[in-house]
Amino acid sequence: MVPGRGPLKIAAALAVAAAGLGGGLAYKKYKTYLHEKQLRKERKERRQRDAAASEQRRAVRNGAAPKSRKRPRKRKTAATKSKPE
Repeated sequence: MVPGRGPLKIAAALAVAAAGLGGGLAYKKYKTYLHEKQLRKERKERRQRDAAASEQRRAVRNGAAPKSRKRPRKRKTAATKSKPE
C-alpha cells in the first residue's frame, strides 16, 4: 500500500487514511520525500567511492608508497660566552 519500513510506514498509512481514498497530496509528498532520501544516500555513497578511488589513483601515479617526510634539523644553540671579569 505505502512504501517504507517500520514507523515510517505506519505514519504514511495514517497520512493516506487521513487524506481520504487516493491519499492525494500527502501521499505524493511522502513518496517524493522517500525518493529524495534515497537519492541523497546514493550521492553520498558515490562521493565516498570517488574519493577513495581518486586517493588510490594519486598513490599509483606517484609511483611507490608515499614516503614519510624528513624531520627538520634542530638548530644548534649558541654556546654561552663567559664574560671576562
